[in-house]
Amino acid sequence: MPLDASRYAELSDDEVEHIDQFLFRFAKLQDAIGEKLFVSMLEFLKEENPKNKPFIDILNRLERLGLLDNKNVWLELRKIRSNIAHQYEDEPAQASNALNAIYLAKPALESIYLAIKTRYIELRDSVSGAL
Repeated sequence: MPLDASRYAELSDDEVEHIDQFLFRFAKLQDAIGEKLFVSMLEFLKEENPKNKPFIDILNRLERLGLLDNKNVWLELRKIRSNIAHQYEDEPAQASNALNAIYLAKPALESIYLAIKTRYIELRDSVSGAL
């Protein structure tokens, strides 16, 4: 990485399989964080009905609570992920650009996950220590 259009067109079947797995795992992790972890964290904090709130409201609340530095980073990650879903093998320039964007976005996704995990552990430990 980075991958350009000519290199994308020359990928072996094995390389394509690895890239597909990377894309699949990125998408699944993003789905799990957005659909489960964000909501679970708000439930843990005793927020009212997070499952019934629009996703943008969940992001706004996480941001206000300091659990998400910037909701726009999350929205950009979703946009990048969506772009790769609409790429086709016969468009190597667009596909390689989208792959590069996801590769570069991986640290941001990982950072969001780790920040929420760390905060959860801190809160859990403070609650259990108070008992």
